[in-house]
Amino acid sequence: MYFSNSETRKSTVSSQTIVFEVELGSYSNNFVQSTITSFFLTDLDQCVTYIQSIDDEKILLITSGSKGSHVLSRTASCHQIDSVFIFCMKKERHEHLLNEYSKIIGIYVELDDLCQSIKEQVDLVNRQIQTFSFFDQHEKSTAFLWFQLFNYAVSHLPRSQQAKQQMVRICKDYYRGNKIEIKLIEEFEKTYRSEYALLWYSKQSFIYKLINKALRTEDVDLLYIFRFFIGDLSTALQQEHEKILSSKGKILNVYRGTKLDKEEFENLKENQGKLISVNGYLSTSWRKSLAVHLAKKSTKRTDVIPVLFHIQCDIKHINRNIIFADISEFSEYRKEAEVLFDLNACFLIESIEKQESLNIIEMTLSNEGQKITEDFLELTKRETEELSVSIVVGRLLCDLGEYDKSKKYFEQLLNDSPKEDCAWVEFNIGRALSFKCEWSQAREYYNRAYDLMMKDKPARIKDSAWVLNNIGAILRNQKSTMKP
Repeated sequence: MYFSNSETRKSTVSSQTIVFEVELGSYSNNFVQSTITSFFLTDLDQCVTYIQSIDDEKILLITSGSKGSHVLSRTASCHQIDSVFIFCMKKERHEHLLNEYSKIIGIYVELDDLCQSIKEQVDLVNRQIQTFSFFDQHEKSTAFLWFQLFNYAVSHLPRSQQAKQQMVRICKDYYRGNKIEIKLIEEFEKTYRSEYALLWYSKQSFIYKLINKALRTEDVDLLYIFRFFIGDLSTALQQEHEKILSSKGKILNVYRGTKLDKEEFENLKENQGKLISVNGYLSTSWRKSLAVHLAKKSTKRTDVIPVLFHIQCDIKHINRNIIFADISEFSEYRKEAEVLFDLNACFLIESIEKQESLNIIEMTLSNEGQKITEDFLELTKRETEELSVSIVVGRLLCDLGEYDKSKKYFEQLLNDSPKEDCAWVEFNIGRALSFKCEWSQAREYYNRAYDLMMKDKPARIKDSAWVLNNIGAILRNQKSTMKP
């Protein structure tokens, strides 16, 4: 798990594999098919530089025994590296490295053993990676708000056959050469219907991998492409959620077992009493014993802390729009008794206590996230006429300093927006360009937005004032830059 405060852009993660100075031959395809992204490097300086340049991914490093000490001595302190695998022909010669570097999972002589170990670690990393945003009422919480609004906005975007085909095309391109995933994508293309959304998500195939990667890294382009499926998944979760609401139970207790880096755990402890939201779908289980087992599952890493999240949900008092559902009947692993929380779930960290070898993090599902979002939307409504949540989502990206992401988001939205929103979409593309000091281009979009507003019947005089104000700001900025 990675965490963020509410003032800065979140450090978001997915996983990739780096192979340094190891000859894998035909086995290299196993790595490509068992991980989202794989890189094969042979130059030590290039390898170190690349690892240090990564901000948003967890790295699984595979190296040879002869090169292991060289690359590890230069990268041991890199937080990006999750785990290390050493492949060599003379295991005993390099076993001393196990005592020197805590992130080494093992030393392998057989390629099959190496591939299996990597696959297990990738699965474990992807299960454990979860990005949170904390909310503090005394701080600006734009990052927290963005994910609260995103799910609502996506669920209201068109889910057309064209959107499905766009998603399928991108997936095929992404997994080109991967026969296993391509076969599944083709099956999806031929057989998918909206009521199958939970079945497909539970397969943990291309849909599960790409959606969660996009959510963790906040890849706006990819998230927009997956709007078709995300909307269907939210609808399916809502239908299953109704079954929980109609049950006789009052309190739902669910659990999640995982391991955290020390820094991540300390970040959680510092935020006790605060709200957190999940940047993705949070997977939990009815079965405490299963979650405890996952938390305590043996690992050769010595720098991680086993934790058990215990989440209480007061079914009768939680807002009906906060969605969580038992999806075990749709899962290939029914014994996991999985309860999945939708993207807008928000929790209060009640306490963190150590019980024997396990740290128990007590949390409660909260209505506060939705209240904060509703208050924000009401304030936005009073300030402007931008009533569309999908537009507010893009504006928040800009407020977070993600100008390129905001621009791309609105460019995508331009194709799907109703006529009354087009002027605001043009305006916000101009706004993103203004923040990038690309004033000439920004002025073009502002002019188009102004023209659209004035051509409406009646003309949108109040809205156009925002455009004219920003055009004035551009003229002032251009004038100031021309001064000697």
